[in-house]
Amino acid sequence: MLEVVLFIREGRSMKAVQSRLNNRRRSWWGLPISAALLATGAALPHEPAVSLQPLQLADIDINIPVIVVPRGRTQIDREVTVRFIARGDDWATIYLDGNFLFRAANTRRTYSVTLEPGAYYLEITGITRFDSWGAGYLDVGRDDANIVVVRYGQDTGIQVAGNDQIWFPE
Repeated sequence: MLEVVLFIREGRSMKAVQSRLNNRRRSWWGLPISAALLATGAALPHEPAVSLQPLQLADIDINIPVIVVPRGRTQIDREVTVRFIARGDDWATIYLDGNFLFRAANTRRTYSVTLEPGAYYLEITGITRFDSWGAGYLDVGRDDANIVVVRYGQDTGIQVAGNDQIWFPE
């Protein structure tokens, strides 16, 4: 096929190309060349020129710590919304880290605050600070919970919904 392309590029006619190919098919001159090539290939040595030896490595133990990073999940420090809901009709006062936060009176019984991740000391009392209903640490932002609900009352104490590891009472 390559010969046909070469003859056509030289400008010969198709009839001349066909007669040239027919003449080549009739001749047997390609047989001695192929026999000579096969004979020289048989005379080549069977062993490689360079002897192959196994690679000797040093006996070294390398301990590399493996750190697995989960895909699609990054550590994001996001703010947590804490919602305080008063139970009962008693007035209550909420202190966060010793500071006044909210007083639940007659009409306003719920309160929401947004906190940064961390631990906060929560104390819920009656009207005076001497009437303590409960106190402890509120640890927010350590897991995926971004909403924490704190229910409190004089008879029920403090109950936290969102995660079991958020509320640590005194």
